[in-house]
Amino acid sequence: MYLQKRVTAHEIPQASEPLKLTVPTQRPSFSAMVIIGPRGPGSQRLLLSLLLFAAWEVGSSQLHYSVYEESKHGTFVGRIAQDLGLELAELVPRLFRVASKTHGDLLEVNLQNGILFVNSRIDRELLCGRSAECSIHLEVIVDRPLQVFHVDVEVKDINDNPPVFREREQKVPVSESAPLDSHFPLEGASDADIGVNSLLTYALSLNEHFELKIKTKKDKSVLPELVLRKLLDREQTPKLNFLLMVIDGGKPELTGSVQIQITVLDVNDNGPAFDKPSYRVVLSENVQNDTRVIQLNASDPDEGLNGEISYGMKMILPVSEKCMFSINPDTGEIRIYGELDFEENNAYEIQVNAIDKGIPSMAGHSMVLVEVLDVNDNVPEVMITSLSLPVQEDAQVGTVIALISVSDRDSGANGQVTCSLTPHVPFKLVSTYKNYYSLVLDSALDRESVSAYELVVTARDGGSPSLWATASVSVGVADVNDNAPAFAQPEYTVFVKENNPPGCHIFTVSARDADAQENALVSYSLVERRVGERALSSYVSVHAESGKVYALQPLDHEELELLQFQVSARDAGVPPLGSNMTLQVFVLDENDNAPALLATRAGSAGGAVSELVPWSVGAGQVVAKVRAVDADSGYNAWLSYELQPAAGGARIPFRVGLYTGEISTTRILDEADTPRHRLLVLVKDHGEPALTATATVLVSLVENGQAPKVSSRASVGAVGPEAALVDINVYLIIAICAVSSLLVLTLLLYTALRCSAPPTMSQCSPGKPTLVYSSAMGSWSYSQQRRQRVCSGEGPPKTDLMAFSPSLQLSREDCLNPPSEEANSGYNAWLLYELQPGAISLRVLECIMVFSWQGGPRQRQLLLWLLILAAWETGSGQLHYSVPEEAKHGTFVGRIAQDLGLELAELVPRLFRVASKTHGDLLEVNLQNGILFVNSRIDREELCGRSAECSIHLEVIVDRPLQVFHVEVKVRDINDNPPVFPESKKRITIAESRPPETRFPLDGASDADIGVNSALTYRLYPNDYFALDTQNSREQMSSLSLILRKTLDREEIQEHTLLLTASDGGKPELTGTVQLLITILDVNDNAPEFYQSVYKVTMLENAFNGTLVIKLNATDPDDGTNGDIVYSFRRPVSPAVVYAFTINPNNGEIRTKGKLDFEEKKLYEISVEAVDKGNIPMAGHCTLLVEVLDVNDNAPEVTITSLSLPIREDTQPSAIIALISVSDRDSGSNGQVTCTLTPHVPFKLVSTYKNYYSLVLDSALDRESVSAYELVVTARDGGSPSLWATASVSVGVADVNDNAPAFAQSEYTVFVKENNPPGCHIFTVSARDADAQENALVSYSLVERRVGERALSSYVSVHAQSGKVYVLQPLDHEELELLQFQVSALDAGVPPLGSNVTLQVFVLDENDNAPALLTPGAGSAGGTVSELVSRSVGAGHVVAKVRAVDADSGYNAWLSYELQPAAVGSRIPFRVGLYTGEISTTRTLDEVDARRHRLLVLVKDHGEPALTATATVLLSLVESGQQPKASSRASAGAVGQEAALVDVNVYLIIAICAVSSLLVLTLLLYTALRCSSPHTEGACALGKPTLVCSSAVGSWSYSQQRQQRVCSGEGPPKTDLMAFSPSLPPCPLSRDRDHPGQHVDLSNSVSPRQPNPDWRYSASLRAGMHSSVHLEEAGILRAGPGGPDQQWPTVSSATPEPEAGEVSPPVGAGVNSNSWTFKYGPGNPKQSGPGELPDKFIIPGSPAIISIRQEPTNNQIDKSDFITFGKKEETKKKKKKKKGNKTQEKKEKGNSTTDNSDQ
Repeated sequence: MYLQKRVTAHEIPQASEPLKLTVPTQRPSFSAMVIIGPRGPGSQRLLLSLLLFAAWEVGSSQLHYSVYEESKHGTFVGRIAQDLGLELAELVPRLFRVASKTHGDLLEVNLQNGILFVNSRIDRELLCGRSAECSIHLEVIVDRPLQVFHVDVEVKDINDNPPVFREREQKVPVSESAPLDSHFPLEGASDADIGVNSLLTYALSLNEHFELKIKTKKDKSVLPELVLRKLLDREQTPKLNFLLMVIDGGKPELTGSVQIQITVLDVNDNGPAFDKPSYRVVLSENVQNDTRVIQLNASDPDEGLNGEISYGMKMILPVSEKCMFSINPDTGEIRIYGELDFEENNAYEIQVNAIDKGIPSMAGHSMVLVEVLDVNDNVPEVMITSLSLPVQEDAQVGTVIALISVSDRDSGANGQVTCSLTPHVPFKLVSTYKNYYSLVLDSALDRESVSAYELVVTARDGGSPSLWATASVSVGVADVNDNAPAFAQPEYTVFVKENNPPGCHIFTVSARDADAQENALVSYSLVERRVGERALSSYVSVHAESGKVYALQPLDHEELELLQFQVSARDAGVPPLGSNMTLQVFVLDENDNAPALLATRAGSAGGAVSELVPWSVGAGQVVAKVRAVDADSGYNAWLSYELQPAAGGARIPFRVGLYTGEISTTRILDEADTPRHRLLVLVKDHGEPALTATATVLVSLVENGQAPKVSSRASVGAVGPEAALVDINVYLIIAICAVSSLLVLTLLLYTALRCSAPPTMSQCSPGKPTLVYSSAMGSWSYSQQRRQRVCSGEGPPKTDLMAFSPSLQLSREDCLNPPSEEANSGYNAWLLYELQPGAISLRVLECIMVFSWQGGPRQRQLLLWLLILAAWETGSGQLHYSVPEEAKHGTFVGRIAQDLGLELAELVPRLFRVASKTHGDLLEVNLQNGILFVNSRIDREELCGRSAECSIHLEVIVDRPLQVFHVEVKVRDINDNPPVFPESKKRITIAESRPPETRFPLDGASDADIGVNSALTYRLYPNDYFALDTQNSREQMSSLSLILRKTLDREEIQEHTLLLTASDGGKPELTGTVQLLITILDVNDNAPEFYQSVYKVTMLENAFNGTLVIKLNATDPDDGTNGDIVYSFRRPVSPAVVYAFTINPNNGEIRTKGKLDFEEKKLYEISVEAVDKGNIPMAGHCTLLVEVLDVNDNAPEVTITSLSLPIREDTQPSAIIALISVSDRDSGSNGQVTCTLTPHVPFKLVSTYKNYYSLVLDSALDRESVSAYELVVTARDGGSPSLWATASVSVGVADVNDNAPAFAQSEYTVFVKENNPPGCHIFTVSARDADAQENALVSYSLVERRVGERALSSYVSVHAQSGKVYVLQPLDHEELELLQFQVSALDAGVPPLGSNVTLQVFVLDENDNAPALLTPGAGSAGGTVSELVSRSVGAGHVVAKVRAVDADSGYNAWLSYELQPAAVGSRIPFRVGLYTGEISTTRTLDEVDARRHRLLVLVKDHGEPALTATATVLLSLVESGQQPKASSRASAGAVGQEAALVDVNVYLIIAICAVSSLLVLTLLLYTALRCSSPHTEGACALGKPTLVCSSAVGSWSYSQQRQQRVCSGEGPPKTDLMAFSPSLPPCPLSRDRDHPGQHVDLSNSVSPRQPNPDWRYSASLRAGMHSSVHLEEAGILRAGPGGPDQQWPTVSSATPEPEAGEVSPPVGAGVNSNSWTFKYGPGNPKQSGPGELPDKFIIPGSPAIISIRQEPTNNQIDKSDFITFGKKEETKKKKKKKKGNKTQEKKEKGNSTTDNSDQ
């Protein structure tokens, strides 16, 4: 103990007085010792120590005050400011404040006078509970500088809490049999005060039964107890009430009271009783689970637990079965617990027990009989065995396929099962015995029609509603080789190009065999023959497995045009079958022969032709002819002639006929012409690649006298022959149209007749094939050959048509005449009777029902006998044997083979076998002697349980043919099972207080045998106390009860042992016994007792949960439950004890439950109670004292307050940041704490007082380097091992504006198109500021300057916040190409900082300026150019030039020139350069040309969209002195027209001959096919014809790339016909070929794709091309996915001039390509400019012209871009009518288009 420096409320020191030392008032004994004690040396040393301690405490800067609890608001505590040495004037400026961790609002300081006073109510009990020491710790904090002082204020106790009981009423149960001096502890009162104020005194009100006894505890507290002084009688006084009072020791005294209620408990002396001894209930087996069965009710006159009844049940019948019922233990309601099944048990016997809850308990008993009614709840079961699969398709009718058995677990009509089979199948079910069936073949099979049957056997019972089950049988049909391989077509046509590589694959043949496996394995081979001088196998070969046909050597079209041979297909069946097909291989020509010049007339050599031509010949006069031939055919042999240009560009007055080779004059010869001309004629075929030959023609000009006479030749071609040729042309055209129409009409008529044939009985209807059956021999008896015809109706393309053999029902004649030739005749083939001793077997074959009562008397009599015999067989056609159970192995059962009428020799060959569903191994048959014997142990009880009937059902099966017999073997019972009790020992407990005649039920024995063997009798070993009562139930089961005859006395006999014996009625008699052990229960009359009344234990506070504290032991001399003790804490139990400890109620072990904490509680006083389990429980008590020892188990606690955050980054070092306090709840060294801080930070910890620290700044800060510090304060105690705790402090650094905004780049470049919309966003600038908040808030602005005459802000602006740059007005590339300016970024700091960035904006050009025509020369106005042109200028002479410029740049300024077409019918001899604008002549001017020409030149740029301007050029032709002679021109035109007409006649004659030949060939072929087809009974209707688009190789209509043939009508027997029709869209090209004069728009067949507006300098041009014609690289137009390939010829330009070329699709152009490639001739290799295309093309050798018309891409007309097809001759005739006799100019086609192109 030591003195403390205290300031009490009644000793207030003056301001100038020093603090006084006072003695605490709560320690009077210590004060007396200090004052009165003797003054020896020890006293002096003690006083000196006290003075030194007080002096040290004064120097430690701590104040101590005291105050009473419940002091009023404003009560003076102390002058705290004065005591701390602080001036009153500095309290407010230095932020004087008082703080407490948990009680900061209880005390407060008046800053005006520095006095500490009471601010709110102080409750000592609330602050410190029952602790002896109670104080409030205050922290006084002042700033500037930051200082901390510590003050303790002691709170003194007053008597302000009265004693309180936990409950207002206490109930104490006391048994009326409790002995005198029994103690009953009561719950005491508690007082929240301490010391004298908490001392309690108890008093009890007056009564005659109990008195009060006080028990004093170790801590001087008392515990009241009641002591029984007079015996209780519940019948007289069931309850007692009195008052218990308590008084504390305070001044003034406070009191409390509680009401005591004594309840007298009853003794259990009555047992429960039922209304009836037995109950009967009837239920259906389909009742739902939890269905209520019955509710039983038993009554007990006792009270409380003695009158509360609990119900239980026990199954009596059936024995050893799970319980199907449940009983509510509280209400006695019995419910279904599971599913009742009549088939398992149809009756239940239940024993119900009602037991009260008294000790000892008493019971009553009753029986409940439950009868179960059957319902139809079991689905029939189907079992299929002995499957003979697969079945040969030639199997005989009546063959047994499988054995089927059905069963149903239900009884009566619910268990009667009928079977049915899937309808319309060639099988049927035949009942053999009861629920046994055979699946037999009912009609003939055909695997090609149906290869497998999925049969469903349906078993349906006779219940209501009926239930059914199904079983599936997959019957496969085994194949027989009865179908030969068949080709889809009898003939195929193949086209192969000559010069093919050796071994190339040219075709694949395929034949299909309707059979399966080996029978369908097809191999192919050639049918050898001679082809000329060589064998067929030297040309082609066929792969035996795949059917691929290969060409073994290159084929030559000139040597062999057609190779026809046969391929044979043969299957692998036995015997093998086969068929042949014909393959026609057409060899297509390749261009492999160059043109050969024919020998000239005598005198010419070296291929040179010399001719003499007079000077006077007119224009168009034929002067020579070049003749050549080509060994190839078709296009490859079609020759064209071309005159090579002369050297040096000399003009040659001759030309050559393109296809005739005739050399004629182009004009009248004049003196300027050279007298000798050497003409080189190039002869070229039309193959790919083209082959050429050169002929030389020497033409010498001679005078008229020297030249040969040609006047007669010229005069012949005058008016007369010309008119004749025109008439011939008309007649030839009419003839070819008539023959073509006749051919088309013939084909259409034939197709219509085939498709419209009406269906008849022997014909196939369209769309629904009919299978016609006919017998080849007229009877089933001799032949099974059938013949079907397969007809295809109208179906979708690519549909396979298959024919199957029908399954026909047998007629009455078929049944009487079986198909087998070896079958017996008459009725012996159908019936077989066989009578044997002991068994009867009847086999009735099928077709019984085919007999009719309309037959003769013999048939009716036979049918009657069959029906009677079948009915008799159903009732008696089964073998019956019997055998006793447990018979030895090999025991004889019966001669089963003999009884079934089977020979012993046929048992093994016919696979004799015995089968049973569940017991197949119990019995076996010896195949040597046909005897049925016992194979393994037979246990009747295991087979049939307690069923009265027990038998084994056997199925005897033999094959060849398949037969089934049924055998029943009855198993007889023997007495092999003794009676068995459920237990060998039965224990029964009976209270010694039970009255006589009380019944105790016993479990009876069970016997697995049946009948007399299971009849049981019981005997009990004689004794004086018990007797046996037996009652038989309706199930012949005995219900046993033990009856008490004499009162029991436990003091005399504590246990009785009896023997119960059960005997059955078998011979010999078998017995079973059970031993009854009867225990007499004791009455509870002793209370438990502990060895000690007080136990002491010491525990460490870190003891683990579940640590054993102590094991208490109490004893009770009673037996049974009266001696079983339950341990518990005595009420009332402290919450601290409940939290920290737990007690095992069974063994008295007390263990730690929660965590013991020395800092919370150092000592636990626990009251333990031991209570027995008697009906009236009795208790014993003891006290346990647990002392807790301290360990270092509390980590230090860190508290951080008064944070000055955030810190400016310019704060000076040594500034205080925060105050830190640490604490540890442990004591001694475990509670001593030291603090550390995170290393390497600009902060440090400074200790101020004990466990208080200050966090101060140690060095300078920089927010841009580190913006925040995460500091960790670590507090570590001095325990072993040491514990520590951490606290985190997040110190943020406040920003100072010391960083300017910065851009990522110093300069940016932006591209903007001109004519932009005003206000459009072009760029976003962004600058970053390393500072934070306002210092990092950046705003943007323009650095203003002048741009030309205008300010920069009139062009662009920048958003201040986002930095987005906007263009304020449209920009013009022609005006301003580059706009350069600066953007400034400024932050919002004080002062603000900023930076600049440069932005370069390039203005991109747009096509916004149309071409401008340059000012023409003097004398022109309005963009018109006038020029004078001499008529003598030559072709290609430049006569004028149009000049224009475009203000734009790049492509937008690139100009092209185009000459607008003149009026209709006019012909302009001028053209304009595409890019130069130069106007030049296209030919030599003549007199017919107009004198004045007004030319419109369209100037267009290449922008998007293009802009144009139009210039007008006026050309005036100046007359010259040289005038051409008109007469010569007229004569030349006449000769040329005549030659053209001759060429046309030749083509027309060839065409009409070809069409006529095709018509005749078609008619002959149709007649031959009709005459050679075999006669059949019906015809097959044609399906809907399908259009096949065939392509051509080398011409438009020469050949097909693919050829399909649709075959129908007659075919070989049982040949499947398969027709494939490709799904193709309409083929417009085929229509064009038939009607070349029509214009066809291909845009409907292939959807166009928008072209790419981009263009490049390449051969593949895409500008403005919206053509809907799409070509492949190889010239193939594809009709669609899966369609045929249409091969096109090379399309050549119609211009015959040297500059003409070819147009073809580009390499790689696909279906959606819009690209064309134009190949110009070698004479003038020109390339079209962007957007230019030739407008007309011809197809060589064909009277067709392709016209391509183009419109601008933005044209809204759908049909603007298309290709038209027309006749060249019709075009020529139209031009001839308009331009008269200008034959020479008419042949120069395409100049108007190609002249516009210039390189």
